[in-house]
Amino acid sequence: MACLFSICFCKLDYTLSPEASQIVRLIFNKYVNEGYGAQRLSRYLSENKICRADGSNFPNTSINRMIKNPIYTGVLHNGDAISEEVPELRIIDRDTYDRAQTIMQSRTQQHSDIPLNLKGSALLVGKVYCGHCGNCLTLTTSGKRKTCIDGSVQWVSRPRYQCHYKVRHPESCDGQSGYGVPKLDTIVDQVIRSQLEKIKGKPGEDIVTAQHKKMLELTKARMSLCSSQLAAKRRELEDYRSEILRVIRGESRFTADMLNELIEQGREEERELSEALRQVKEEYSLMQSGADQEEEELSRLRSWADVYDSCSFEAKKMFIAYFVKSIHVHRDYELDIQFNVSFEEFRNLSYSPDDKCDIPDMKIS
Repeated sequence: MACLFSICFCKLDYTLSPEASQIVRLIFNKYVNEGYGAQRLSRYLSENKICRADGSNFPNTSINRMIKNPIYTGVLHNGDAISEEVPELRIIDRDTYDRAQTIMQSRTQQHSDIPLNLKGSALLVGKVYCGHCGNCLTLTTSGKRKTCIDGSVQWVSRPRYQCHYKVRHPESCDGQSGYGVPKLDTIVDQVIRSQLEKIKGKPGEDIVTAQHKKMLELTKARMSLCSSQLAAKRRELEDYRSEILRVIRGESRFTADMLNELIEQGREEERELSEALRQVKEEYSLMQSGADQEEEELSRLRSWADVYDSCSFEAKKMFIAYFVKSIHVHRDYELDIQFNVSFEEFRNLSYSPDDKCDIPDMKIS
Protein backbone atom coordinates (compact mmCIF):
# COMPACT_ATOMS: atom_id res chain seq x y z
CA MET A 1 0.00 0.00 0.00
CA ALA A 2 1.04 3.57 -0.58
CA CYS A 3 2.38 4.95 2.66
CA LEU A 4 4.32 8.04 3.68
CA PHE A 5 5.82 6.39 6.77
CA SER A 6 9.35 5.14 7.06
CA ILE A 7 9.13 2.23 9.48
CA CYS A 8 11.90 0.00 10.79
CA PHE A 9 10.15 -2.99 12.35
CA CYS A 10 13.32 -4.71 13.54
CA LYS A 11 14.12 -1.81 15.86
CA LEU A 12 10.50 -0.82 16.52
CA ASP A 13 11.49 2.65 15.39
CA TYR A 14 8.75 4.72 13.80
CA THR A 15 9.95 7.71 11.77
CA LEU A 16 7.30 10.19 10.72
CA SER A 17 8.09 13.23 8.56
CA PRO A 18 6.21 16.42 9.54
CA GLU A 19 5.90 17.29 5.86
CA ALA A 20 4.40 13.87 5.14
CA SER A 21 1.89 14.35 7.97
CA GLN A 22 0.75 17.64 6.45
CA ILE A 23 0.26 15.99 3.07
CA VAL A 24 -1.83 13.19 4.60
CA ARG A 25 -4.04 15.68 6.47
CA LEU A 26 -4.41 17.76 3.30
CA ILE A 27 -5.48 14.72 1.26
CA PHE A 28 -8.06 13.54 3.81
CA ASN A 29 -9.42 17.07 4.31
CA LYS A 30 -9.88 17.63 0.58
CA TYR A 31 -11.45 14.18 0.18
CA VAL A 32 -13.85 14.32 3.13
CA ASN A 33 -14.75 18.01 3.42
CA GLU A 34 -14.38 19.33 -0.12
CA GLY A 35 -15.38 16.31 -2.16
CA TYR A 36 -12.15 15.86 -4.12
CA GLY A 37 -11.72 12.50 -5.84
CA ALA A 38 -8.42 10.68 -6.26
CA GLN A 39 -7.86 11.95 -9.82
CA ARG A 40 -8.58 15.53 -8.86
CA LEU A 41 -6.36 15.24 -5.78
CA SER A 42 -3.54 13.92 -7.94
CA ARG A 43 -3.85 16.90 -10.26
CA TYR A 44 -4.16 19.34 -7.35
CA LEU A 45 -0.98 18.05 -5.68
CA SER A 46 0.90 18.17 -8.98
CA GLU A 47 -0.20 21.74 -9.70
CA ASN A 48 0.88 22.84 -6.22
CA LYS A 49 4.31 21.11 -6.54
CA ILE A 50 3.54 18.65 -3.74
CA CYS A 51 5.52 15.51 -4.48
CA ARG A 52 6.56 12.24 -2.90
CA ALA A 53 9.91 11.81 -1.19
CA ASP A 54 11.54 10.71 -4.44
CA GLY A 55 10.28 13.80 -6.25
CA SER A 56 7.61 11.99 -8.30
CA ASN A 57 3.94 12.96 -8.38
CA PHE A 58 1.16 11.17 -6.51
CA PRO A 59 -0.80 8.97 -8.96
CA ASN A 60 -4.49 8.56 -8.28
CA THR A 61 -4.01 4.85 -7.50
CA SER A 62 -1.59 5.72 -4.70
CA ILE A 63 -4.02 8.27 -3.30
CA ASN A 64 -6.80 5.69 -3.25
CA ARG A 65 -4.57 3.27 -1.37
CA MET A 66 -3.60 5.99 1.11
CA ILE A 67 -7.24 6.78 1.82
CA LYS A 68 -7.93 3.08 2.48
CA ASN A 69 -4.87 2.62 4.67
CA PRO A 70 -5.72 2.60 8.43
CA ILE A 71 -2.09 3.23 9.39
CA TYR A 72 -2.78 6.97 9.41
CA THR A 73 -5.11 6.41 12.38
CA GLY A 74 -2.22 4.74 14.23
CA VAL A 75 -3.20 1.14 13.49
CA LEU A 76 -0.87 -1.37 11.82
CA HIS A 77 -2.31 -4.34 9.95
CA ASN A 78 -1.03 -7.31 8.04
CA GLY A 79 -3.75 -9.35 6.38
CA ASP A 80 -6.37 -10.05 9.06
CA ALA A 81 -3.97 -9.20 11.89
CA ILE A 82 -4.55 -5.73 13.36
CA SER A 83 -2.41 -4.05 16.00
CA GLU A 84 -3.42 -1.90 18.91
CA GLU A 85 -3.41 1.84 18.23
CA VAL A 86 0.09 3.37 18.16
CA PRO A 87 -0.26 7.06 19.16
CA GLU A 88 3.07 7.97 17.51
CA LEU A 89 1.65 6.96 14.12
CA ARG A 90 -1.71 8.71 14.36
CA ILE A 91 -2.12 11.57 11.89
CA ILE A 92 -5.90 11.71 11.48
CA ASP A 93 -8.73 10.85 13.84
CA ARG A 94 -10.83 7.74 13.43
CA ASP A 95 -13.99 9.67 12.53
CA THR A 96 -12.30 11.34 9.54
CA TYR A 97 -10.97 7.98 8.35
CA ASP A 98 -14.39 6.31 8.68
CA ARG A 99 -16.10 9.13 6.79
CA ALA A 100 -13.53 8.77 4.00
CA GLN A 101 -14.31 5.04 3.73
CA THR A 102 -18.04 5.77 3.60
CA ILE A 103 -17.56 8.31 0.81
CA MET A 104 -15.33 5.96 -1.17
CA GLN A 105 -17.81 3.11 -0.85
CA SER A 106 -20.77 5.35 -1.74
CA ARG A 107 -19.07 6.60 -4.87
CA THR A 108 -18.71 3.06 -6.18
CA GLN A 109 -22.41 2.33 -5.74
CA GLN A 110 -25.25 3.36 -7.98
CA HIS A 111 -27.86 5.85 -6.70
CA SER A 112 -25.54 7.27 -4.05
CA ASP A 113 -26.19 10.56 -2.23
CA ILE A 114 -22.48 11.40 -2.33
CA PRO A 115 -21.53 13.47 -5.41
CA LEU A 116 -19.26 11.58 -7.78
CA ASN A 117 -17.41 14.83 -8.48
CA LEU A 118 -17.68 18.49 -7.56
CA LYS A 119 -16.09 20.12 -10.58
CA GLY A 120 -19.29 21.78 -11.84
CA SER A 121 -20.63 25.18 -10.86
CA ALA A 122 -24.10 23.96 -9.77
CA LEU A 123 -24.69 23.34 -6.07
CA LEU A 124 -27.76 21.12 -6.15
CA VAL A 125 -27.14 18.52 -8.88
CA GLY A 126 -28.86 15.25 -7.95
CA LYS A 127 -30.87 16.82 -5.11
CA VAL A 128 -33.38 19.03 -6.92
CA TYR A 129 -36.69 17.74 -8.29
CA CYS A 130 -39.65 19.18 -10.16
CA GLY A 131 -42.36 19.97 -7.62
CA HIS A 132 -45.08 19.26 -10.18
CA CYS A 133 -44.17 15.92 -11.81
CA GLY A 134 -41.56 14.74 -9.27
CA ASN A 135 -38.79 14.01 -11.79
CA CYS A 136 -35.18 14.84 -11.02
CA LEU A 137 -33.99 18.04 -12.71
CA THR A 138 -30.84 17.78 -14.81
CA LEU A 139 -28.18 20.40 -15.41
CA THR A 140 -28.14 21.96 -18.89
CA THR A 141 -26.25 24.93 -20.31
CA SER A 142 -27.23 27.31 -23.04
CA GLY A 143 -25.98 30.75 -23.94
CA LYS A 144 -25.54 33.48 -26.49
CA ARG A 145 -22.85 35.68 -27.96
CA LYS A 146 -22.56 39.14 -26.51
CA THR A 147 -20.79 42.03 -28.24
CA CYS A 148 -18.82 44.13 -25.80
CA ILE A 149 -18.20 47.88 -26.03
CA ASP A 150 -14.71 47.32 -27.39
CA GLY A 151 -16.12 45.23 -30.22
CA SER A 152 -15.01 41.86 -28.82
CA VAL A 153 -17.47 39.01 -28.70
CA GLN A 154 -17.97 36.94 -25.58
CA TRP A 155 -19.99 33.81 -24.99
CA VAL A 156 -22.36 34.18 -22.02
CA SER A 157 -23.51 30.81 -20.66
CA ARG A 158 -26.81 30.25 -18.84
CA PRO A 159 -26.83 27.10 -16.68
CA ARG A 160 -30.29 25.81 -15.79
CA TYR A 161 -31.87 22.95 -13.88
CA GLN A 162 -34.17 21.51 -16.53
CA CYS A 163 -37.17 19.22 -16.27
CA HIS A 164 -36.73 16.97 -19.28
CA TYR A 165 -40.10 15.35 -18.59
CA LYS A 166 -41.73 18.77 -19.05
CA VAL A 167 -39.85 19.24 -22.31
CA ARG A 168 -40.90 15.82 -23.64
CA HIS A 169 -44.44 15.80 -22.20
CA PRO A 170 -45.54 19.43 -21.75
CA GLU A 171 -49.16 18.41 -21.24
CA SER A 172 -48.29 16.12 -18.30
CA CYS A 173 -46.31 18.61 -16.20
CA ASP A 174 -47.64 22.07 -15.36
CA GLY A 175 -44.35 23.31 -13.88
CA GLN A 176 -41.62 25.37 -15.49
CA SER A 177 -39.31 23.73 -17.99
CA GLY A 178 -36.27 25.02 -16.14
CA TYR A 179 -34.91 27.11 -13.27
CA GLY A 180 -31.83 29.31 -13.27
CA VAL A 181 -28.87 27.76 -11.42
CA PRO A 182 -27.56 30.99 -9.80
CA LYS A 183 -30.98 32.01 -8.48
CA LEU A 184 -32.00 28.60 -7.13
CA ASP A 185 -28.57 27.91 -5.62
CA THR A 186 -28.61 31.31 -3.89
CA ILE A 187 -32.05 30.73 -2.37
CA VAL A 188 -31.13 27.29 -1.01
CA ASP A 189 -27.79 28.61 0.26
CA GLN A 190 -29.64 31.34 2.20
CA VAL A 191 -32.06 28.79 3.69
CA ILE A 192 -29.27 26.48 4.86
CA ARG A 193 -27.34 29.40 6.33
CA SER A 194 -30.46 30.47 8.21
CA GLN A 195 -31.07 26.98 9.62
CA LEU A 196 -27.44 26.61 10.72
CA GLU A 197 -27.54 29.98 12.46
CA LYS A 198 -30.57 28.85 14.47
CA ILE A 199 -28.76 25.66 15.53
CA LYS A 200 -25.60 27.61 16.29
CA GLY A 201 -27.48 30.22 18.31
CA LYS A 202 -28.94 27.85 20.89
CA PRO A 203 -26.79 26.28 23.65
CA GLY A 204 -25.72 22.78 22.67
CA GLU A 205 -26.64 21.31 26.03
CA ASP A 206 -30.24 22.45 25.61
CA ILE A 207 -30.54 20.89 22.14
CA VAL A 208 -29.00 17.57 23.19
CA THR A 209 -31.14 17.45 26.34
CA ALA A 210 -34.30 18.19 24.35
CA GLN A 211 -33.37 15.63 21.70
CA HIS A 212 -32.66 12.98 24.32
CA LYS A 213 -35.85 13.77 26.21
CA LYS A 214 -37.90 13.55 23.03
CA MET A 215 -36.50 10.11 22.16
CA LEU A 216 -37.11 8.87 25.70
CA GLU A 217 -40.73 10.06 25.60
CA LEU A 218 -41.35 8.33 22.26
CA THR A 219 -39.83 5.07 23.49
CA LYS A 220 -41.75 5.28 26.76
CA ALA A 221 -44.98 5.74 24.79
CA ARG A 222 -44.18 2.64 22.72
CA MET A 223 -43.46 0.71 25.92
CA SER A 224 -46.78 1.78 27.42
CA LEU A 225 -48.63 0.74 24.26
CA CYS A 226 -46.98 -2.70 24.24
CA SER A 227 -47.80 -3.18 27.94
CA SER A 228 -51.47 -2.32 27.44
CA GLN A 229 -51.73 -4.61 24.39
CA LEU A 230 -50.09 -7.46 26.30
CA ALA A 231 -52.41 -6.98 29.28
CA ALA A 232 -55.46 -7.00 27.00
CA LYS A 233 -54.29 -10.19 25.28
CA ARG A 234 -53.79 -11.92 28.65
CA ARG A 235 -57.30 -10.94 29.74
CA GLU A 236 -58.59 -12.37 26.48
CA LEU A 237 -56.80 -15.66 27.16
CA GLU A 238 -58.29 -15.82 30.66
CA ASP A 239 -61.76 -15.38 29.13
CA TYR A 240 -61.08 -18.27 26.76
CA ARG A 241 -59.89 -20.51 29.63
CA SER A 242 -62.99 -19.70 31.68
CA GLU A 243 -65.04 -20.77 28.66
CA ILE A 244 -63.61 -24.33 28.78
CA LEU A 245 -65.97 -25.47 31.58
CA ARG A 246 -68.97 -24.14 29.67
CA VAL A 247 -67.86 -26.07 26.54
CA ILE A 248 -67.67 -29.27 28.62
CA ARG A 249 -71.18 -28.64 29.94
CA GLY A 250 -72.47 -27.88 26.44
CA GLU A 251 -73.45 -24.34 27.48
CA SER A 252 -70.97 -22.46 25.23
CA ARG A 253 -71.48 -21.15 21.73
CA PHE A 254 -67.89 -22.30 20.97
CA THR A 255 -66.97 -25.83 19.95
CA ALA A 256 -63.95 -27.47 21.58
CA ASP A 257 -61.90 -27.26 18.37
CA MET A 258 -62.76 -23.61 17.88
CA LEU A 259 -61.85 -22.73 21.46
CA ASN A 260 -58.52 -24.64 21.23
CA GLU A 261 -57.66 -22.75 18.04
CA LEU A 262 -58.45 -19.39 19.67
CA ILE A 263 -56.35 -20.25 22.74
CA GLU A 264 -53.38 -21.36 20.61
CA GLN A 265 -53.59 -18.21 18.48
CA GLY A 266 -53.85 -16.07 21.60
CA ARG A 267 -50.78 -17.71 23.14
CA GLU A 268 -48.75 -17.02 19.97
CA GLU A 269 -49.82 -13.38 19.98
CA GLU A 270 -48.99 -13.17 23.68
CA ARG A 271 -45.45 -14.44 23.00
CA GLU A 272 -44.99 -11.88 20.19
CA LEU A 273 -46.20 -9.02 22.39
CA SER A 274 -43.98 -10.16 25.27
CA GLU A 275 -40.95 -10.15 22.97
CA ALA A 276 -41.85 -6.72 21.59
CA LEU A 277 -42.19 -5.35 25.12
CA ARG A 278 -38.83 -6.85 26.11
CA GLN A 279 -37.10 -5.19 23.14
CA VAL A 280 -38.66 -1.80 23.85
CA LYS A 281 -37.63 -2.01 27.50
CA GLU A 282 -34.05 -2.77 26.46
CA GLU A 283 -34.10 0.17 24.05
CA TYR A 284 -35.44 2.45 26.77
CA SER A 285 -32.77 1.29 29.19
CA LEU A 286 -30.02 1.99 26.66
CA MET A 287 -31.41 5.45 25.96
CA GLN A 288 -31.39 6.31 29.63
CA SER A 289 -27.64 5.67 29.81
CA GLY A 290 -26.64 8.80 27.91
CA ALA A 291 -26.81 11.00 24.82
CA ASP A 292 -23.44 10.29 23.21
CA GLN A 293 -24.81 9.85 19.70
CA GLU A 294 -26.82 13.07 19.84
CA GLU A 295 -23.77 14.97 21.07
CA GLU A 296 -21.65 13.62 18.20
CA GLU A 297 -24.24 14.58 15.57
CA LEU A 298 -24.71 18.02 17.08
CA SER A 299 -20.96 18.57 17.26
CA ARG A 300 -20.66 17.86 13.55
CA LEU A 301 -23.54 20.21 12.71
CA ARG A 302 -22.17 23.00 14.88
CA SER A 303 -18.74 22.65 13.26
CA TRP A 304 -20.42 23.14 9.89
CA ALA A 305 -22.33 26.14 11.25
CA ASP A 306 -19.05 27.76 12.33
CA VAL A 307 -17.40 27.51 8.90
CA TYR A 308 -20.29 27.40 6.40
CA ASP A 309 -20.13 31.07 5.42
CA SER A 310 -16.43 30.94 4.63
CA CYS A 311 -16.11 27.40 3.20
CA SER A 312 -15.51 26.65 -0.46
CA PHE A 313 -18.15 25.80 -3.03
CA GLU A 314 -17.00 22.17 -2.99
CA ALA A 315 -17.39 21.98 0.80
CA LYS A 316 -20.92 23.40 0.58
CA LYS A 317 -21.79 20.79 -2.01
CA MET A 318 -20.57 18.05 0.34
CA PHE A 319 -22.65 19.52 3.17
CA ILE A 320 -25.77 19.33 0.99
CA ALA A 321 -24.91 15.73 0.11
CA TYR A 322 -24.76 14.85 3.84
CA PHE A 323 -27.73 16.76 5.23
CA VAL A 324 -30.23 17.56 2.43
CA LYS A 325 -32.51 14.75 1.31
CA SER A 326 -34.33 16.50 -1.54
CA ILE A 327 -35.41 19.88 -2.86
CA HIS A 328 -38.69 20.12 -4.79
CA VAL A 329 -39.05 23.36 -6.74
CA HIS A 330 -42.39 24.70 -7.96
CA ARG A 331 -43.29 27.58 -10.22
CA ASP A 332 -41.88 30.98 -9.21
CA TYR A 333 -39.19 29.20 -7.16
CA GLU A 334 -41.44 28.04 -4.36
CA LEU A 335 -39.44 25.34 -2.59
CA ASP A 336 -40.07 22.28 -0.45
CA ILE A 337 -36.80 21.30 1.24
CA GLN A 338 -36.50 17.98 3.07
CA PHE A 339 -33.51 17.52 5.37
CA ASN A 340 -32.03 14.23 6.50
CA VAL A 341 -33.05 13.03 9.96
CA SER A 342 -29.88 14.04 11.81
CA PHE A 343 -30.18 17.64 10.61
CA GLU A 344 -33.97 17.78 10.84
CA GLU A 345 -34.30 16.71 14.48
CA PHE A 346 -31.76 19.23 15.78
CA ARG A 347 -33.22 21.95 13.56
CA ASN A 348 -36.71 21.39 14.96
CA LEU A 349 -35.44 21.32 18.54
CA SER A 350 -33.53 24.58 18.08
CA TYR A 351 -36.66 26.52 17.08
CA SER A 352 -38.92 28.51 19.32
CA PRO A 353 -42.66 28.59 18.49
CA ASP A 354 -42.30 32.12 17.10
CA ASP A 355 -39.57 31.22 14.58
CA LYS A 356 -40.49 31.70 10.95
CA CYS A 357 -38.66 30.89 7.76
CA ASP A 358 -36.68 33.85 6.46
CA ILE A 359 -37.38 33.06 2.79
CA PRO A 360 -40.93 33.66 1.43
CA ASP A 361 -42.91 30.87 -0.26
CA MET A 362 -40.86 28.21 1.47
CA LYS A 363 -41.87 24.91 2.98
CA ILE A 364 -39.15 23.18 5.00
CA SER A 365 -39.86 19.62 6.10
